[in-house]
Amino acid sequence: MAHPLLEAIAHRIRPLKPKRWTDVPLTEDRLRILQRECEADADFDEIFSKKHMWALFKAGRIDPVVKQHPNGLGTVVALLPDPTQVDEIPWDLWSVILQLFKRKDGKPYGIFLCAHPAQRRFPTRPGQPVTPYHINGGYTYPCNATCVFVFRAQEATRVLIHELFHSSCSDNTALPLEEREAETEAWAELVWCGLMAHGILKTFQSYVQRQAAWMLTQNAALLQGHHMQPGPTGFPWRYTIGKAALWRRWGLLEGCRPLAPIQGSLRLTFMPPGDLKRSWNVPTSSMML
Repeated sequence: MAHPLLEAIAHRIRPLKPKRWTDVPLTEDRLRILQRECEADADFDEIFSKKHMWALFKAGRIDPVVKQHPNGLGTVVALLPDPTQVDEIPWDLWSVILQLFKRKDGKPYGIFLCAHPAQRRFPTRPGQPVTPYHINGGYTYPCNATCVFVFRAQEATRVLIHELFHSSCSDNTALPLEEREAETEAWAELVWCGLMAHGILKTFQSYVQRQAAWMLTQNAALLQGHHMQPGPTGFPWRYTIGKAALWRRWGLLEGCRPLAPIQGSLRLTFMPPGDLKRSWNVPTSSMML
């Protein structure tokens, strides 16, 4: 018997169909937001993606890609260090995601992508703590549709989902910050699995099992390598141990066991195989799923 949570998510995703994006000019308003965010200090952008991409843009070495959702649900402004990366963005999938997160007030999302190639990797030394340098990839402002910012190419889709939960006012504001972030990440990864499965329940179930094993393996490596700062307020509890605790509470970790070692990867979702990437019309080289 299918888990009712999975049934509900699959029911929401399955009817949604990809829409074709439209190329549009970069407006003064969006350029102003892009400049404001790229020039501002960012606590979590320790790879300095925004400053790097903005410098390339100002030097005329990057032409921004600007696309608008046909239903008026949002616009993506992308700074890509390699222009061929435009084909690595899962546009079909992102059009479905914006339908899924359509705001009740009808306001469109402003999504900004600085596609820095830095991958999420474990620290090289035992006992070295994980920091935002190793793991973070985006941010937004709660209940604010104007700026959803993704600053790392790898897992851009999961980060987009996570930040849209914030931007769409879906946070449980009664929770302390760390617990709220853990809950958002737990939901984001569950929805990611459903989207990877195109809302097909049987496939969704298998992806949840794969994701559960992936997170348990990653958490074990974090603890064994002493890469975790202690307690729920320690980093990165919210994205790892705290998230897994919610999946366990929801009954999604039953019967799951850690996998073999994951070769140092700190991407939070399992590695999508080539056929999964092709199902969303991106090349197998794309890191953005």
